[in-house]
Amino acid sequence: MSAAKELSIKTFWPLWVAIGMPLLFVALNTTSIGLNFVFVMIGIPALLCIWGVLGIRALILVIQHMQHREWSRAVISVVLPLAILAAGVWHWQFLHLCNDGGDIGYFIAERSSYLEKIRATPPDGEPRLLVFNRGGMSWASRGYVYDESDEVTRDEPLRSVGWKLRADATELTCGYYAQPFPGHLSFTQHWYIASFSC
Repeated sequence: MSAAKELSIKTFWPLWVAIGMPLLFVALNTTSIGLNFVFVMIGIPALLCIWGVLGIRALILVIQHMQHREWSRAVISVVLPLAILAAGVWHWQFLHLCNDGGDIGYFIAERSSYLEKIRATPPDGEPRLLVFNRGGMSWASRGYVYDESDEVTRDEPLRSVGWKLRADATELTCGYYAQPFPGHLSFTQHWYIASFSC
């Protein structure tokens, strides 16, 4: 390895870790590992601890670079502690961002099979309502809702009787939270990211 490349790796590693760890969380949530109980209870905290230790190391580097008046290296090194601080202060938003990013990635990979299942469901004159559950814990799971009437996010009194009857045969009966996919694309029209209480 050349000296310049080695110096580049030593200089920029805090930046790569600051960007790479959230991307790793999103990538893992795109797979079935992201819903695994052991990963959620042990893997995520372990990865967050590793991220924290690397952040402390980067903070030490910031101090060293400032003492040597290496301002550009100090700025690069401070990105990681600031990213960790931001993720800690807004931890729920950070976790939702990683979960939703993983759900979107998984949806993009599986969308064609979901569309086949929708096409295989014969229309009966009512808007179709299908639930695609990715799985999760015994008390909570994540997935997608395809709702042609777009009533899934309405308040309970505003939902039609027909929608409630169609929902009775799905995970929607045990409680859920649903949100539209980000953006207003025809690619995700009538689709919702959902968390189920069963």
